[in-house]
Amino acid sequence: MPRDISSPVLAAITSNLVRPGLLADIEFHSQTVHCWSGPCPVAWNGNTYTGTGSFGKIGTIAGGTTVSASGTSIALSGIDPVLMGECLADIQLGAPVTLWLACFDQNLNVLGTPYALFVGTVDQPVLDISLEELAITLKLENRLVNLQRATLRRYTANDQNLYYPTDCAFNWVEILSDQALLFAP
Repeated sequence: MPRDISSPVLAAITSNLVRPGLLADIEFHSQTVHCWSGPCPVAWNGNTYTGTGSFGKIGTIAGGTTVSASGTSIALSGIDPVLMGECLADIQLGAPVTLWLACFDQNLNVLGTPYALFVGTVDQPVLDISLEELAITLKLENRLVNLQRATLRRYTANDQNLYYPTDCAFNWVEILSDQALLFAP
């Protein structure tokens, strides 16, 4: 799959000094959180990204030539254990997450358009609790994982009428299963 890289990012990558960073957009119940892998706040796309520094970690992001639903994880450590209940209540399973690869200039301005490394949804959180701090790891699923899930829809009139009450297209499907149709050669 070809990668669309903007010309300022391409120039930054091919220069002698590269300043990469990972940006993350994570939706929670109360708000959308914008954070990045650096130590201080940066602005991009009308949002201010809070720096997590060494407190944030992103798991391996797999890429390849085959279509697969590879997930990743994102972790935040150094959280006060008193805030555990509030943190867990705010996590929204199935919420959208986007991880971006960005290049920065010497003033930490984003160059060009960052590249979307991962687009997916939030899965179950994993907690690492100690007396001093709390670490929360969010498992992230690729959107392709939905293709592996079974559909709960049926080819019946009752199921069709749940979404389209006036549609009668499936009224005859159940009758056809009991019909013996003979075709003459």
